Amino acid sequence: MTPIEASALFATLVGLICNWKQERATQAADRYQDFMTWLVQHNFNSISERIYDSEELQRELTALLHQDLSVLSSKLDIITGAISAVGDKIDCLSQVSHALGVDKQSLSEQAAEILKVFDQLGASRMLFSDKPLACVFMPGNQVVQFSETRFMETDVAALESMGFTKLVDHNTSGNPIYAITRAGTAFAATHPEVAL
Repeated sequence: MTPIEASALFATLVGLICNWKQERATQAADRYQDFMTWLVQHNFNSISERIYDSEELQRELTALLHQDLSVLSSKLDIITGAISAVGDKIDCLSQVSHALGVDKQSLSEQAAEILKVFDQLGASRMLFSDKPLACVFMPGNQVVQFSETRFMETDVAALESMGFTKLVDHNTSGNPIYAITRAGTAFAATHPEVAL
């Protein structure tokens, strides 16, 4: 299965599980076999076949079906928001994102710039310093200040929430230290270089 096929199947499965759970709101137990029967009844045969072909997927799906609908729906909202925010920063997708009118918090230009600098410098770590408000990229301890300092904390947090960076440590002053992820590097590659 290609990455695109896997992503499409994942998104479809989450959406179908939400639909199935909403139809079953009055029923107490959510069971794997009930969901599989529902898929076939609604002509999602190719998806049910993919599920039957993977024991691991069957096991994980069984666990997922025991999640509360509100928890599952809120996780789906997070995924939708992240996809929309990322799509808003990719030239050919931004118009589609706007046309769909998805209610989302867009990834700011500054957040994208912070990520681009992180990747462009080839840094393995980024320290978010509050005195002065700046990012320190390591190794090399290159200090980079960004223009909208009052939003830096939320921009750095947005990068982590989207999986582009990961909190790995704190320095002795308690400032967070982040690592860039593969997803962050891939997203940064879609942006032009930043003049330092």
